[in-house]
Amino acid sequence: MVSGFRLPTQAITLSDANGSAAIRQITFAGAGLIALVRLFCCQALGSTLVARLPFILFTSFLVASFSWSESPTLTLKRVAIFAFGIIAQITVIHSSRRPVEAMIKTVVYFTMAVALVSIALHIALPAQHTVNPARPGLAGISNHPNTFAPFASIGLILSLGLRTSNRRQQWIKLGGQALLALALVLTTSITAWAATLVCIALYVFFVSTAYRRGLFQLIALSVVTLVLIIGWSNVKRGLFDAAGRDESLSGRDALWEIVGKKASEQSLIGHGFGAFWTEGKGRELVQTWNPRQSHNAYLDVFVDLGSIGLLATLAVFPLGILMAWPSVSGKVNTPQRKAVSAMGATAFGYLITYGMSQSYLLRYDMFAFFILVWITLLMTNPDSNRIQKEFAS
Repeated sequence: MVSGFRLPTQAITLSDANGSAAIRQITFAGAGLIALVRLFCCQALGSTLVARLPFILFTSFLVASFSWSESPTLTLKRVAIFAFGIIAQITVIHSSRRPVEAMIKTVVYFTMAVALVSIALHIALPAQHTVNPARPGLAGISNHPNTFAPFASIGLILSLGLRTSNRRQQWIKLGGQALLALALVLTTSITAWAATLVCIALYVFFVSTAYRRGLFQLIALSVVTLVLIIGWSNVKRGLFDAAGRDESLSGRDALWEIVGKKASEQSLIGHGFGAFWTEGKGRELVQTWNPRQSHNAYLDVFVDLGSIGLLATLAVFPLGILMAWPSVSGKVNTPQRKAVSAMGATAFGYLITYGMSQSYLLRYDMFAFFILVWITLLMTNPDSNRIQKEFAS
C-alpha cells in the first residue's frame, strides 16, 4: 500500500527501479511486530491466531515454498511482508469495537483526501507533478494512473456502505463521492472503470430484495444469450474499438502465453512465492518491454505457487467470503446489509475484472489486495466484535 506514492512537490520520474521496496519492508515489519506485541500483552496471541487458522495455514504454505523457491531471498522477503501484514490487520480488527465501521470510514475518508489533494495539485501545478509522461491520465500523488485509479475506485464503492447520522455528514459523503468519481474518470484507466461498474452492479444486486435480484438475473441471462448469438469475438472487437484499445491488450496476450508455458513447468507447486519475477525477468521473456508481472492475478499465483497455491488462494479469499455471506449479510434496507454489500461488491468486483489484467493477489504493495484481505478478515471474523454483534448494538 505504501508503494507508488510520493511527495506532492516531487515531479513524476520514469524508472524501472523498485525504490519503495525498502520502505515497504520496514513499514510492514514494524506494523507486524507492534501487532504481535499488542496481542501478547493482551494475552490474546494464541487464541487470535487459532481463530484465524485458515490464514495461518495459508501463510505456512507460503513459508514452505521457500524450500523449493528458485529465488529464496525474494521468497523470504515476500513471505515476511505477507505475514506481518496479515498479523497487523488481524490485530486492528481484534482491537476495534466496531471494526466494519472503522474500516469503511478509514478507507473512504482517506481515499477522499487523496483524491482532493491530487485534483487540487493537478489544477495548481504543472502537469509533470500529476501526470506520468509515459501514460496520460491523472496519477495524482502516485507515480502512475493505474496505481491511483484503484484508490479512487475502491473508495467510491465502499462509500456506498458508509453510514451517516446527520445532514452535514451526508453532504460530506456526497462531495467526497463526487471527488472520487472525478478522480477516477481523470485517470482514464479502463481496467479500473470496468471494475467500478461491475462493483456498483454487484452492490445494487446485493442490497436488492429477492424479487429484484430475480429480475437482475434474468437481465444478466439475456445479456449472456445476446453475446452468444452475436459471438464473443465480435463483441470483444467492438468493445476494444469503442475504447480505442488494441485486442492484444497492449501485448498482454503474448505475455500470458509465455508465462503460462513457464508456469506449466512447475504446475503443482510453482516456482516459489515471489520467486518468478526476478529483476529483468520481464525483458528476458518478451524482449520489447520490461513487465514486472504477468498482468493477470491468477496466472501469477499459478506461476508462483502452482495449482495447489491457486486453489488455496481461492479457498481462503472468495470462497471464505461466500461461505460467510449468509450469516453476515443482514436484512434488506439495513446499515448492515449496505456495509456488507459494499465490501462484498468490492471484493468480488475486483476479483472478477481487475484480477484479469492486474496481478494484485498476495501482494501487499497493491491497495486492492490490502482491501481484499481486510474485507475477508471482517467477513470471517469469529470474535465478539463480529459483524452480527457490531450491527446488533
